[in-house]
Amino acid sequence: MDVKALLGILDKIAPFNDSEDWDNTGLLVGDMNAEVTGILTTLDCGPGTVDEAIEKGMNVIVAHHPLIFPEVSSVTEEGVGAIIRKLIKNDISLIAMHTNLDHQPKGVSYMIAEQLGFENTEILIRHQEYYKKLRINIPAENREQLKRDLSEAGVGEQGDYTECFFEYPVSGQFRPGDGANPHIGARGELEKVEEYIVEAIYEAARETQVIEALIASHPYEEPAYDILSINKPGDKGLGVSFEYQGTLDDLVSLVEEKSGLSVVNVVKGSDETINKVAVIGGSGMSYIDGAFASGADVLLTGDVKYHEAYDAKLADRNIIDTGHYMEVAMAEGLKKLIAEEIDINVEAAKISTNPFS
Repeated sequence: MDVKALLGILDKIAPFNDSEDWDNTGLLVGDMNAEVTGILTTLDCGPGTVDEAIEKGMNVIVAHHPLIFPEVSSVTEEGVGAIIRKLIKNDISLIAMHTNLDHQPKGVSYMIAEQLGFENTEILIRHQEYYKKLRINIPAENREQLKRDLSEAGVGEQGDYTECFFEYPVSGQFRPGDGANPHIGARGELEKVEEYIVEAIYEAARETQVIEALIASHPYEEPAYDILSINKPGDKGLGVSFEYQGTLDDLVSLVEEKSGLSVVNVVKGSDETINKVAVIGGSGMSYIDGAFASGADVLLTGDVKYHEAYDAKLADRNIIDTGHYMEVAMAEGLKKLIAEEIDINVEAAKISTNPFS
């Protein structure tokens, strides 16, 4: 497998199109045509990470945090430049999976919850997804072929289900003009036909390929169809939540025990029992309202600022500042996801990149 093929696998796990506009994901350093000898997953790509890859004979590093971010203006033997030079000298490719991995149901926040022992999670803040609904008139004898062709173009996919179509019989009529080449009927004569209406949804971004598939499959010279725009909660989002029974102190102890990391700070806004825990990996305080609107009793996240903590306290909200490095759970989590797709050796980095240790 070359690096280009690996990127295709990673795109299935966490589509790079799901990255935020400001982010820098994908292949940051390396050669698309290089043969992959091994993959090292890591939170950050530091000098020690590159050394570990070299020692293990691995020539691809997949990091969560982009090394080249923001844009680097020079590559020298200092700072980030030294790491980039070491990667290039040793023919090691660096791939970043950042916000695209954050927004997946089994992404970074899920990986943190899984490390804590909670695999049964719900998406915390669901993204709105933009869909189109296709409604087509089709002769009864042609509808099964049409559904097969549209399915191949991505029509009828809903969550874990495919080929989701709805149909019902209708009566139609048309009069072919002098320049027409009708599939049914004759020029100048009114034709009445028994048809079916077939309906299904598709992702808005696929509209061009869907219309092309429709035109190619439909027997009519001028197919009759409608396209409606619809929005609905998607199957992706930010953060996860899980059910929990215990005190805030119990949860803090659990986090430290399972992660091996010390909690940075705790905002105790309430003495009530914790029933629902929200997790947002990295810096999640800008999403605090959405987290508690979901019914969460506590938010686990990192990089909590003083005034954010103060406001949370006034609002009787519980916050556990796990520190940003809590995201290191993604190294093991991503390793598992990649290993399920390929036979090449994949390992989670052992070297710590925690700047506070």
